[in-house]
Amino acid sequence: MEKLSELKSYIPEKIYERLKEKIEYFMPPQADAVKRGLFTGKNMVVSAPTASGKTLIAEMAILNSFLSGKKSIYLAPLRALISEKYEDFVKENRDVKAILSIGDYNEKDYNIDKYDVIFASTEKFDSIIRNSLHKIGNIGCIVYDEVHLLSDIGRGPTLEFLVTLDKLLFPNAQIIGLSATIGNADEMAEWLKAELVKSDFRPVKLSKKKYFEGELINGNVEKINSGYEDPLSNIASWLFKNNKQALVFSQNKRTVVANAKTIASLIGNKLSEDDRKGLLSISKEVLNVLERPTTQCEILSDLVKSGVAFHHAGLVNKQRKLIEDNFKKGLIKFIVATPTLAMGVNLPANTVVINSIRRYGDYGMELLPAIEVEQMMGRAGRPKYDKEGNAIVVARNDNDLGIIEEKYFSGELEPITSKFNSEIAIRKYALNLFCLGIYDKEDSIPNFFDETFMHFSGIDVYDKIDDAVSFLEENDFIKEDKGKIEVTRMGKLVNSLYIDPLTGSLFIKFIDRIKKKEKIEELDLLHVIFCSEEFRNIRVNQKEFQKYEEESYELDLSADENIVDYDRFISAIKMAHVMQDWISEMTEKYMEEEYGLLPGEFYNILENTKWLVYSLSEIGKVMQLRRREINEMGIRIKNGIKEELIPLVSVPEIGRVRARKLYSAGITSLKALKEAGIERLSSLLGRGTAQKVYAYLHKNENTLLDRKVFV
Repeated sequence: MEKLSELKSYIPEKIYERLKEKIEYFMPPQADAVKRGLFTGKNMVVSAPTASGKTLIAEMAILNSFLSGKKSIYLAPLRALISEKYEDFVKENRDVKAILSIGDYNEKDYNIDKYDVIFASTEKFDSIIRNSLHKIGNIGCIVYDEVHLLSDIGRGPTLEFLVTLDKLLFPNAQIIGLSATIGNADEMAEWLKAELVKSDFRPVKLSKKKYFEGELINGNVEKINSGYEDPLSNIASWLFKNNKQALVFSQNKRTVVANAKTIASLIGNKLSEDDRKGLLSISKEVLNVLERPTTQCEILSDLVKSGVAFHHAGLVNKQRKLIEDNFKKGLIKFIVATPTLAMGVNLPANTVVINSIRRYGDYGMELLPAIEVEQMMGRAGRPKYDKEGNAIVVARNDNDLGIIEEKYFSGELEPITSKFNSEIAIRKYALNLFCLGIYDKEDSIPNFFDETFMHFSGIDVYDKIDDAVSFLEENDFIKEDKGKIEVTRMGKLVNSLYIDPLTGSLFIKFIDRIKKKEKIEELDLLHVIFCSEEFRNIRVNQKEFQKYEEESYELDLSADENIVDYDRFISAIKMAHVMQDWISEMTEKYMEEEYGLLPGEFYNILENTKWLVYSLSEIGKVMQLRRREINEMGIRIKNGIKEELIPLVSVPEIGRVRARKLYSAGITSLKALKEAGIERLSSLLGRGTAQKVYAYLHKNENTLLDRKVFV
């Protein structure tokens, strides 16, 4: 630790004055970054453990940019993470105008140029560049949080494209790459022409321990005897007895819930009376986040009463936040989670338990990557409360003991590897580059890919680039004129919609076919949405596949089978039925019980579906398709309603449940709703809601009933 005052000569005076109000010492990574030229604009790759001060390094760079009259961009892969970073920043820097941008891809950020700092998810910022590049200028600093996710097959291509593109668009901007785990940080720094700040410093010491047959092994051996043979039961009982909070990581959603139930059965009846009262209140909130609780809501609510929660992608955001906030407050004693919780969100615990070093993968049970285990272990130790954090990794046999020591405690982290060499990524980003006007010749496009981490790592994709450009030409997204590439109107639209050009081609051919039909069937319209490249991983078992394959013979489906691979064509029928049930006003509980879709998973699917229906609608407009079904479908999916409720849900405060209640009571139109009167509305909706609806309906007496419901 170095005193702030000892590095005063490196720091601009105004920033120094801010810093001395909240810190007296720099942590080692912070001091190293300052000495290496943080305030002189040097690019930085910071590889250091959780809670070692990386965020302050980014904040100092942003403030330096701000005081120099320039703007900054802060990017992170997850909405929850970037929201947290935004909230923390604005609390500390109220004079800096910051904006959080995590909305829909088609959402226009009209005032983005009026802010000093843009906080955005990587995908959202990619969309901003496509649609509002003219609004982004004078950039002094770009921060990439969790930069190791370049290796992630889902998020990696977008991140790598953005880093490469930003270097081209904003060559004078300072780059700050942050990560707790970079195996080949030196290569990353070399690629970015950056100073490498690498540190093992942790403000809270981390003690890594192996658990085997009732013993914690870490040089010394510590006996744990809670009377249970099951490792998790033994460890959890011991931790609770010693008043220790813990994050428990398990392989998948099923084991997460099972393990949470195990822990709850051990500690539920041992909680204090005060804890029971507080947890009961939280339990009720968790139960009622949806209009009608699902089975998962009921299970989670019941577990919370016992001071335990699970945390995975099946939760809705409100539930996730309730769990995280009350774990931080100490009311929830154990969170059992999938490894995604370890990625970025600020949720440390005294102890981390990794219940298994294996999970099911493409080739059966596979060992977890060292980088993932390191992320999980890094959550152990709360800087304000603990002198030491404990990471406990469970060994099931003698062989596991050796693997844990050699791979996870003493071994090297896996290097970051590029995932940018997929045909989808190259096709999508080649079109984007043409749209941006950076390149206007076919033989210039490879110049961009030569600047990627993929090329830096020795991977060439020139054949795939040629194939991508040929595809764009064949599908009339681009055309060559006098030796230069021009993007067509449709090409620009597909790019701005943030969809794969192959999806664009699928939608174009679908619209050509439905133009000839008298009526667009619901299932046909929904089926083409789930045939798109954006829904590649639809879960269908063998029995379901056979069922939907037989159904396909009877359906008149308009999606082009020459574009969609056969398995996805059949699997998409299942998802079309899922969404058809939703717009038939089936509940989230039904989705969970009938299709195995948990609320969080279903809402993610719903968001993607809304975006793709909107995209289909926009392509239809360009193709002169004058059919109401697609616009209506967008409204119905958003609200989960049958066609007859569309007028009613156009009124604020009226969702699917209230609209159906009104309709069943004979109020079937806006005119009837307006004429119902405050007393009748109160009897159906409650006084408070009725007053809001009444005020809205009578606000514009002459125009409301004339306005169009469909936009």
